[in-house]
Amino acid sequence: MTTQTRRPQPPPDVKRRCHRCQGSGRADCPICKGTGKVVTGADVNGNPLFGDCSGCFGLKHSRCPVCSGEGYV
Repeated sequence: MTTQTRRPQPPPDVKRRCHRCQGSGRADCPICKGTGKVVTGADVNGNPLFGDCSGCFGLKHSRCPVCSGEGYV
């Protein structure tokens, strides 16, 4: 007879803090990379014109895609 040692597994209902948003439920916007602004064009001198991001509406953060804004996975 051989005895096998098993690792104790955590119960399936244990929620862990989300690794992407660190439990806040908010992550940097993937479109503007957390700046809140995107380049919308250029003026006559070639300088970039910036506008609010259409993904986060200038808020710099959006709902975390990993935990769906819950903060736990």
